Amino acid sequence: MIVHCPKCTALIRDGVDSCPSCHEEFSEADKESIQKEIAEAAVKTTESVKREKKAINVSLLVFSLIEALAVALTVAIIGCNSVNSYICAAESSWLFYDGYATFDFDIQSSDGNTIYPAGTRIKIQAFTRSSGSIIFDNHFISSHSYNIGDTSNKEELTAAFNELTDERNQEYLHRDAGVIAVSAVIAIVAYLIFSVINGKLRTTGRIIFFVAVTSLSVINTLTLRSYLSRAHAPIIYLYPEEETTVNVRLSLNGELTTTYPLYDEDLGWTVTASPDGTLTDDKGREYDYLFWEGDLAIKPDLSHGYCVKGKDTAAFLEEALAQLGLNDSEANTFIMYWLPQMESNEYNVITFQTYAYEDVASLEITPDPDTVIRVNMLWFPTSSYVDMEPQDLPSLNPSEREGFTVVEWGGEKYEKGALSLIFR
Repeated sequence: MIVHCPKCTALIRDGVDSCPSCHEEFSEADKESIQKEIAEAAVKTTESVKREKKAINVSLLVFSLIEALAVALTVAIIGCNSVNSYICAAESSWLFYDGYATFDFDIQSSDGNTIYPAGTRIKIQAFTRSSGSIIFDNHFISSHSYNIGDTSNKEELTAAFNELTDERNQEYLHRDAGVIAVSAVIAIVAYLIFSVINGKLRTTGRIIFFVAVTSLSVINTLTLRSYLSRAHAPIIYLYPEEETTVNVRLSLNGELTTTYPLYDEDLGWTVTASPDGTLTDDKGREYDYLFWEGDLAIKPDLSHGYCVKGKDTAAFLEEALAQLGLNDSEANTFIMYWLPQMESNEYNVITFQTYAYEDVASLEITPDPDTVIRVNMLWFPTSSYVDMEPQDLPSLNPSEREGFTVVEWGGEKYEKGALSLIFR
């Protein structure tokens, strides 16, 4: 080590007995002074090294935080694009509306009889979110579908429809933003932990890890979105042999998002059911069915099904739903709900997920029904034909209705995500 000469302050090497500059011999006191200087220099060196390491660690932490935020931002951007496409792809819940429609023409039944003369205020139950079609309290008034534009009070109904649509969009955005946030936070934490522990990682290794964490986080986001499937408009019909008080409870691997009439989480629905299917609550209001929607962790089986041209979808569903046990009225309501989303596609891949659906959405009904018919359609559009092994539809439900009969139909538009390769 280089130190100062105690006599002339010239620089000398440690361990010499005299100074090469002044040629003075060092006494014991001089040697102690030299050792003291060496000790002080060592302390200063140690403190300097600590400061440098601290500065390096702070720089590493800041750099890692910037990288981690970049990961989170990438995940958020891809996740938000997924959310936007998910909403724009006709997340078509019914939008319930307590109001009335009027028409400048007579509303007729399917056999041509006038039910409501022109100008009659007709009670609305809901709008379909995808097309703005009107669902009436008496939804069998006609074989035709009426849109908001057909009404004489279309300005009022358009404003109501837009407001309800905006509310539903916000609901979906908030729900899906939670999935994105979880993936982003996981990415940040994982990256920071790895960076702090592996501070000496070379630039190439950091880039590889950066790409790996980003990719895994994106896959996690898309996987969560693929795994959570929204059950659209499951409708429950009750047909007892005589007027009966019926309690219906849902047991879901997921959560409810919408119910009508309002579902009691503890008690379920309790209604008085008539043989014609009319349901009456404790306030005397009548319903044609019980309605619910929810997010379900369903794992579909896409190994069997059908690929149908969009223009042939209505005819296919008429035949398929008859084989699955729905009567004409139930099938008509099903087709009116789904057809606006499907008929304009080049092809639709359609499967019926009775068993997978029952695994995640079970019904507890008192008194016990004699016949239960459940129809759950999972579908997605495609631009090219997909060759599939057809399903044995009659085997999915009882062939005849006997005694107290319960019928339920619903479906999901399958948003193909990261898990689609596994499911296929």
